[in-house]
Amino acid sequence: MKLFLLALALLAATAVPAFAKPCDDDVKQVQAALGSAQISDDERAQVQDMARQAAQLCAAGNEQESIDVAAEAKAILNID
Repeated sequence: MKLFLLALALLAATAVPAFAKPCDDDVKQVQAALGSAQISDDERAQVQDMARQAAQLCAAGNEQESIDVAAEAKAILNID
């Protein structure tokens, strides 16, 4: 029984990353690029706000809206 529960816990722990949403990746890309971006302070504040919005939308299940907001932020940052 303990072995079964251990196997089940291991399976659950490895399966969780498989459920990551595409919008999570977009938000992470924006946040990573923001650190080294050569943009104005106003643009930086705007992109930070957009990253927060995209993360909230993604967490709420509004994937397409999150992807759209992240795409706008990526355009400001000149990333793909």
